[in-house]
Amino acid sequence: MTIRKLDPQEPAEAAYYEGYNRGHADTAKMLGRRSLMYLLVGMFFGTGVMFLVANAGVLDRLAADPVVEDPALTQEKPREYVNAINWAKRFTVGIVARTPDRATRNSAWRIPGQTHVGSGVVLTEDGYILTNAHVIPSDATQLSVVLGDDLYEARFVGHRPEYDLAVIKINAKGLVPASLGDSDKAEQGDVVIAIGSPHGLFHTATEGIVSYSGRRTEAPGTLVRNYLQTSAAINPGNSGGPLIDLTGRVIGINTWKLAGTGQDAADGIGFAIPINTARRVFEAIINADDRNRDTTISSRPRSLQSAFLGVQIDDGYRPERGEEGARIRAIIYGTAADRAGLQAGDVIVDIGGSRVAGFDDLRTALAGRQPGEKVQITYTRNGRNHSIEVTLGE
Repeated sequence: MTIRKLDPQEPAEAAYYEGYNRGHADTAKMLGRRSLMYLLVGMFFGTGVMFLVANAGVLDRLAADPVVEDPALTQEKPREYVNAINWAKRFTVGIVARTPDRATRNSAWRIPGQTHVGSGVVLTEDGYILTNAHVIPSDATQLSVVLGDDLYEARFVGHRPEYDLAVIKINAKGLVPASLGDSDKAEQGDVVIAIGSPHGLFHTATEGIVSYSGRRTEAPGTLVRNYLQTSAAINPGNSGGPLIDLTGRVIGINTWKLAGTGQDAADGIGFAIPINTARRVFEAIINADDRNRDTTISSRPRSLQSAFLGVQIDDGYRPERGEEGARIRAIIYGTAADRAGLQAGDVIVDIGGSRVAGFDDLRTALAGRQPGEKVQITYTRNGRNHSIEVTLGE
């Protein structure tokens, strides 16, 4: 009889762990087969989607240049305002009217004449210009017109004070006449631009809207009953200039604004004579003109760039007895006068050896000089004389 040693009996937990491991192994195999199936299905559908996208041209757009962060920066700016203003500047003029000196009871004293600045609109190729009647003083002895960079001598043609309209003329040919619109079609809310010479700053443009069309007024002495009210800024010197639409057509002649101080102060309330009214008055005035009078004015314009100093003269300056000169009211920033260090309040008494008693002498002394020319200017500041070299017209 053979005796065989039995294998030791496995603990009960061994069967449990063996089944546990076999279950995990089966699960892993199952998940692996499913993953492979999902991968194959995904590849199939992915290939189909990419094929459809490619045919639709989406990939081409995605592969194009990247989008700029702010697309507006790459777009061309709107040109309506720029084009309208550039066109209107060709027929918008500045008007400078000079009045004579006035005598006083003491014959040794005279009150210097004054300079009045306004604006106007060229309406014919041969130089007829429409403006406001109040731009031309009744005692004006000299009229000048600033057109572009040229200064023309002008003559007074006629006026109709009851409409506050006047016509002057320069000797010129081939000018660009204004394009006139129909003021009867102007509507409240239309965008408009006022162009003129506020405070002597020629060719200045301000923007607004037609605040009201057909604003009635009962002001005494005027036959204009319906004005175009506008929010475009109108200041002294804008009078007589055009109110244009965004096509550059003139729909009104800027004439006046409401003003006040303190609680009565007003802003952005200006008025223009409708161009349909102004056109009829203009035609009546020029029809009575004698064109032979053109021989009384020069046909040779003077370039404004010939001697630009960059100062505004105080017309109300009254020198003390025995003194003279042209007192500077303001310096235009960036001009020759500004770079040379001239200041408001300085009194110019000599330019290049020519005595300056007032504005006329100053203008005459600068008239024959060219841009880039150096000139010695003598002036007084706080009672002391100073001399400085200035390069003109830069």
